[in-house]
Amino acid sequence: MDQYQDGTRLDSWLFRIVKNSWIDETRSRQRRGRVFAPEEEGEHIAGTGAAAIEARRELQEVEIAMQTLPEDQRLAIALICVEGLSYTEASAILDVPIGTLSSRLTRGREALMAALGGRP
Repeated sequence: MDQYQDGTRLDSWLFRIVKNSWIDETRSRQRRGRVFAPEEEGEHIAGTGAAAIEARRELQEVEIAMQTLPEDQRLAIALICVEGLSYTEASAILDVPIGTLSSRLTRGREALMAALGGRP
């Protein structure tokens, strides 16, 4: 709380801390290398259906595609599409105008669609 300034929104301040932690963790994972599944996950593969395996594969593809996006687009998609925040809430958290957020979201969605071969 040493850096918290009176008069600022506590939720925005806390979100920035969480956002920065998330960015740090994401960058750390990229540096350590990628392991798609822990070794023990292999024990349960035979028991899962084809649909579950396909869903897991698609999720991995989306995760990889998300990592290729610029940070501003990745954050816009994460807040709107993943977390389900409104444009107003997300623009306040990111401290950008709604039009800027909308542009980042559109460009990010287009880039994801292209990376995923046009799949929604």
